[in-house]
Amino acid sequence: MNISWKPKAWIAITLGVVLQAFTFLYLNKPKLFWLYFILSCVVSIADWKYQTLFAATFSLICPIHAYFVVKNFEPSSERAWYSRWWGIPAIYAAFFTTVFLFRSFLFEPFVFPSASMQPTINQGNHIIVKKLGFRTYGTYGITLSSKEVASPDLMLRGKLYAFYPPHKDTPFVKRLIALPGDTIAIRGNDITINGSLLATDKLYEADQLVVYEQQLGGISHLIQRISVRPSKDMDEIAIPEDSYFFMGDNRDNSADSRYWGYVSSDSIIGEVVYVLK
Repeated sequence: MNISWKPKAWIAITLGVVLQAFTFLYLNKPKLFWLYFILSCVVSIADWKYQTLFAATFSLICPIHAYFVVKNFEPSSERAWYSRWWGIPAIYAAFFTTVFLFRSFLFEPFVFPSASMQPTINQGNHIIVKKLGFRTYGTYGITLSSKEVASPDLMLRGKLYAFYPPHKDTPFVKRLIALPGDTIAIRGNDITINGSLLATDKLYEADQLVVYEQQLGGISHLIQRISVRPSKDMDEIAIPEDSYFFMGDNRDNSADSRYWGYVSSDSIIGEVVYVLK
């Protein structure tokens, strides 16, 4: 192999702007690649948590550092395969494919956009959705499959799920209230499922907000009511086969199954397993 090869500055700078840490693979500097790659991952996670853009600075730092590496480049070892014209595209494609498949089939992060789940999830909170077994797979706006949930046992009353409502292709997150075959009726704070009234206890009231603790499916959770708004009552209905009834915890400020109906089994994305406030 040719050890007298010297990288071109314009290629290193371009890669540094576009692919950041990957430019150091082109420069035959794998240690620098791993340093910047790990740093960019850590900063990206912080950006995701705090809604900042510090990771964008690597598009400035990496090309500058790459330029100085080129200017002081001394061929001292054989050019590795990953520095050749096909190496970086192959590695980047493998990396992106891994991320895409992980988000599509295993876990996907979201930033919660509304106040409909207060006090459980606040607007701007970060959530992670577990997707394996729910069989509505895809990410970045690309749907790979949309099938019924693999097992009804994955759908439990009282838990939080992400899904596509019947009227939009934007993911929603709500609490699962009723399962296929259940009957449900709503009168103010009273929710009756299969003839049994859910236990609901008032905790406190402040600034026209009333917070209650509710028991559903063995799960204790908080709900919020706006005292000056009328309740969205509903006569008893039966939930159809392969359909689910969802409600937001911010009961008077939530567009949910009371307004747009049931969610079909093939529209369930996954269970919310983590909320970062």
